[in-house]
Amino acid sequence: MLSTRPLLTAQRLPRCFASTHRLLSTSGYVFQAGKEKKASKPVDFNPRHLGISTDVYIPPSFNHLPSIFKHPIIFCNALVRRVYTLGLNTVQIALFRYQSGMKPNFLTWKNKAIEMYAQVNQAFAKRKIASVRPQISLWVEEALTARSKQLPKNVELEWQLLEFKHVPKIVSVQAMMIPGRPLEHIQLIYKFDTKQRLIKLNKKTNKVEKLDRDVVDYVAFLCDASSDDMILIGSVFESKPDSKLPKNYEDDMQAAIAKMKSSGDLYRLPPTQ
Repeated sequence: MLSTRPLLTAQRLPRCFASTHRLLSTSGYVFQAGKEKKASKPVDFNPRHLGISTDVYIPPSFNHLPSIFKHPIIFCNALVRRVYTLGLNTVQIALFRYQSGMKPNFLTWKNKAIEMYAQVNQAFAKRKIASVRPQISLWVEEALTARSKQLPKNVELEWQLLEFKHVPKIVSVQAMMIPGRPLEHIQLIYKFDTKQRLIKLNKKTNKVEKLDRDVVDYVAFLCDASSDDMILIGSVFESKPDSKLPKNYEDDMQAAIAKMKSSGDLYRLPPTQ
């Protein structure tokens, strides 16, 4: 992904909501004013308000794990968590199919995710965030707009996706039930291992610079399975080898909002190792 960084669960709501609504996932929150509407009447819902509000465990790549001979406990624990995450994803898919009655259209969703990933990067490089507004969450739009203003005015950028080094794959699945609505939404996090090119044109000197980079991104999408509509809601980073599985809910609403805001910044630096 074009980046300013080096080259680039079944969960529950906070306690203040838990007594009112039960969610399968709290990746995003729907804020409602006034009295709760009747269950038979759909609530107003804008998927662009959703974001990544909790920590997500992303199994570290094997080449990032320490040697099993030097750090056997860390290696084995990471392997167990990888298997657990795979099982959890399988359960989430089964849960979604059973409760929604819909068959996940994974091939269509993957193709759409790839297309949106490229479009968002290209729009940012061209400073045309408005052109992809319907495809991104408010959190992503806010972050991209702020970063776009920081780009040098005398530099023209062009972003190109040269190739996928590996087939994009899903690393996290979360079924999401929006309060007052039937189960239709599912959050998918894809691993995109790519080779990208960033072309910089200095409009003052007419000097062109080409930068080819290998970039791995973990990008989250919210998918409406009833229509196959998708929205890019943020990104996450690969977990550290010794990272533990995160708790499956967030009690602090302010922390959840801060998490959605930070996760919406697609070009933020990864956490310090």
